[in-house]
Amino acid sequence: MNLIEVSALLLAGLVGGGLNAVAGGGSLITYPTLMAVGVPALQANATNGIAVAPAYAAAAAGSRENLRGQRRRALGLIPTALVASVCGALLLLNTPHEVFEAIVPFLVLAATLLMAVGPWVNRKVTALNGGRDLHPVVLHVGVFAGCLYGSYFNAALGLILMAVIAMGVSEALGRVGALKNFCTMLVGLVTCFMYGVWADVAWWAIGVLVPATFLGGYIGARVFQKIPERPLRIAIVVYGLVLSAILLVRSL
Repeated sequence: MNLIEVSALLLAGLVGGGLNAVAGGGSLITYPTLMAVGVPALQANATNGIAVAPAYAAAAAGSRENLRGQRRRALGLIPTALVASVCGALLLLNTPHEVFEAIVPFLVLAATLLMAVGPWVNRKVTALNGGRDLHPVVLHVGVFAGCLYGSYFNAALGLILMAVIAMGVSEALGRVGALKNFCTMLVGLVTCFMYGVWADVAWWAIGVLVPATFLGGYIGARVFQKIPERPLRIAIVVYGLVLSAILLVRSL
């Protein structure tokens, strides 16, 4: 650890936290920065999963008012989210390093494409449910898939859960977001415990990223929201595509 590495992670945490407060995609900044400062891909993924967990908890606490009237629904999602998160974490813990390095470019590409189509998907799934809740199985299957993905590779988790929850329930966006934050908090709890105990993580990097992402989220909520979301999203997508290509070339 040196001053340059710490400075890079501080900047990544500030930018990533700010993006998460507006458009999402913060892990597309923090994860590759971890690799850039010398943290191996698999270790960087587990480290990033722990580093963003406190921010998930803070978001869930901040949106608890929108969970009123949804207590039964939220409690019903706990087993689904926890089991899925454990499965995703176990999958990562048993993924060989060389295999993970080979699939990282495609995971980053998938997260980038989700950033690109996120608004369109949200509009479509909102129209699909026609103002009514779909069968609970739809919600639980979607949340299971989202939490499984999120505990394995964190980037774009919020976008996935927003889409699948909006598909399953007919609620205002703020109430859908509260359920999403509740589920991401559960993912964060599982990843913190399992990766903290069994994974090889860079604790020094976590110590830098956690306060930086918190501060970035606060700044983003106050400053970045004055910037139109569309240009931010386009910039993230372009960056993600370039990053995917670089990672793919490096893995060959």
